[in-house]
Amino acid sequence: MKLKYQASEGLSERNDEFDPGSIIDTLINHRKMIVAITMAFILVGALYAFCATPIYRASISIRVEDNSPTALPDSKDLVRNASSLFQEKSSAESEMQILRSKAIAMQTVDYLKLYIDAEPKRLPVLGGLIARHTDTRMTPGIFGWGGFVWGDESISVTTFEVPRKQEGNPYTVTALTGGQYQLRGPGLEQPVTGHVGVDEQFETSHGPVNLLVSKIDGESGAEFKLTRHSRQQALEQLQKGLQIDEQGNKSNVLGVMLEGRDPVLVTNILNDIGAVYVRQNVNQKGANAEKSLNYLEQQLPGAKRQMEQAEEAYNTYRNSHGLLDADEESRLILRQATEADSRLYDLKRQRQDLTAHLTAEHPSVVAIDQQIASTNKYVESLAARVKSMPSAEQGALRLMRDMRMTSDMYAALRSNIDTLRLVKAGQSASVQLLDTADVPERPVKPAKTLVLLIAAVLGLFVAIGLAFLRDYLFKGEADPEELESRTGLTVYATIPVSAQQEQLTQKMAIRGPEKLALAFRYPMDPAVEALRTMRAALQFALNGERNNVVMLAGPLPGIGKSFLSANLGTLLASGGKRVLLVDGDLRRGHLNQYFGLQRGAGLADLITGERSLEDTVHKDVLPNLDVLQCGEYPHDPAELLLSANFRATIRAASEQYDIVLLDAPAILAVSDTVTMAPVADSIFMVARFADTRAGEISESVKRLAQTGSKVEGILLNGFKVSRGNYAQSRRYGAYAYDAYYSDSVAK
Repeated sequence: MKLKYQASEGLSERNDEFDPGSIIDTLINHRKMIVAITMAFILVGALYAFCATPIYRASISIRVEDNSPTALPDSKDLVRNASSLFQEKSSAESEMQILRSKAIAMQTVDYLKLYIDAEPKRLPVLGGLIARHTDTRMTPGIFGWGGFVWGDESISVTTFEVPRKQEGNPYTVTALTGGQYQLRGPGLEQPVTGHVGVDEQFETSHGPVNLLVSKIDGESGAEFKLTRHSRQQALEQLQKGLQIDEQGNKSNVLGVMLEGRDPVLVTNILNDIGAVYVRQNVNQKGANAEKSLNYLEQQLPGAKRQMEQAEEAYNTYRNSHGLLDADEESRLILRQATEADSRLYDLKRQRQDLTAHLTAEHPSVVAIDQQIASTNKYVESLAARVKSMPSAEQGALRLMRDMRMTSDMYAALRSNIDTLRLVKAGQSASVQLLDTADVPERPVKPAKTLVLLIAAVLGLFVAIGLAFLRDYLFKGEADPEELESRTGLTVYATIPVSAQQEQLTQKMAIRGPEKLALAFRYPMDPAVEALRTMRAALQFALNGERNNVVMLAGPLPGIGKSFLSANLGTLLASGGKRVLLVDGDLRRGHLNQYFGLQRGAGLADLITGERSLEDTVHKDVLPNLDVLQCGEYPHDPAELLLSANFRATIRAASEQYDIVLLDAPAILAVSDTVTMAPVADSIFMVARFADTRAGEISESVKRLAQTGSKVEGILLNGFKVSRGNYAQSRRYGAYAYDAYYSDSVAK
């Protein structure tokens, strides 16, 4: 029997070639699992979206002005012009760091007592969900047990100080009648009782606990969770939660956001941070102005003394030389020299500022250098004019210049002191709180639509991944050529799934015994046509030899072996052969159902000698087809099959019939088939499409070989034509059967 299975054209030359059809197969075959897993993820996402604690977001906006001082000017600038205090610009980046700094955040932590965490005790998940949808108070606990609260109960704690070792450990406050409460927690051997509105002190094993509960809204028995965190932990949590960025490119407008479970609390935190930040900015500017004012007032007596000394020196020199007041030319030279000195000082300071971030070759620095050189030449020309004057007038001019410079310096000091006093009195911040935080009405998290979308996409990817993983780990062979190469056996036929057989199976369950063999009821079914291919090959192989006992076996139950036996026997009988169909499964055989037979005496009775072959066989259940049932299930089937009576029964049947078709039990499940195999002349292995694995077939062949039996080939059953085998249906004939007979019916 060496009829090789012929694969149609178009077969992939490489087994590992990427095949889109196989991907479609996997998705279709596991569509129910994919849908179920995806829906499960969506359900979990929906539970999270609707049960998770809402997160609210509040925000403030702060404008940073360009005239905020960052450093104290040098003494010459300060004396010349107090407005230099307000000419340097603030950096938005530096202000962002100041906003997040400990100096700002810690004031808010202390003011709002963020280190105290007091909240109602709620049942996880459901407690918060119920509380968010009710405005009334309910009886605490579950049937009075547990102290869980379900409504709008609340607690307000003004003071809560615990020993350092107990920071972060939760305490429990239980509301009592009469304005009292009970406190339980670490270090308290017994619950203690306190009064609402009273600053209480309780002694513990680690030190005293100070507690001031200012208000409790809740029924008696309601419990609240109370925790005292360290100030440092509260500070770090606040700093971590602040989201600060500049709104727009170089806009100098800072946006500060904070998220939290309590919309009122996050609003209060941001508004307090904004107020503290502005107040500190004002205080810092006032401190700078105070330092500058003190410095100028210290310089004022010395400047006055220098001015008086210069006036005295000038008057003394003029009297000693008998000089009158300076003429018009001397006054002009004096004014020009003073202005030139002042301009030269300004140019040098500008150059110093430029070279702090530019090189000497930069055009701006080069231009300043040219102006300095020009001014120096002008000063030198003025000096030359002075040298051309008489010596007495030169000395008077020099003293007059000193007198004027000291007088101008003194006047500038007086003016700037008055200016700084006005600035200090009317000091304003260089930052402005543009928008305060309003209590948010809607949560920003969880975003229900986004959560459901992510859950659906994630579930789909996980489901598809599991489908491919399951196929990789557990999927049986779906390619006949691959099955042949892995097992070394010939695939004689691929039998497609029959929709008609599924209907017959349903009728069998409803109506009871009836002749429901597919080959008898629907002879033109594609599955029957595939079995005709097997019949032709089998009859050709058996022709001319006394080789008429054929066994159909399979590795595991549920692969359709009995279905193939019943219909192959029907087809062999319809071809003119006298056929005996034997149900060899003494444990769970049910071949009788395909022919409408009630369970009765069968093979087990023949082996025990209680019945004869003639009395046990059901004659002509179909033309030329006799059926031998398995009989009542014995308690020792393996021992019965080992007996000589079994072999004698099969030999006797083979002499009376053209073909004896033996339906055997699963090889890997029980040892019965291995025991029966020696009586068979030809053995065919039944495999289920995409279910039976090559390793299972190989192991079954090995077990049969231990008794000297040889497997002739494979019948691949359950080939899915309409869907789930997109990659194979046209390649191995199953699609062709369907298409051919569909066209015939249409015609």
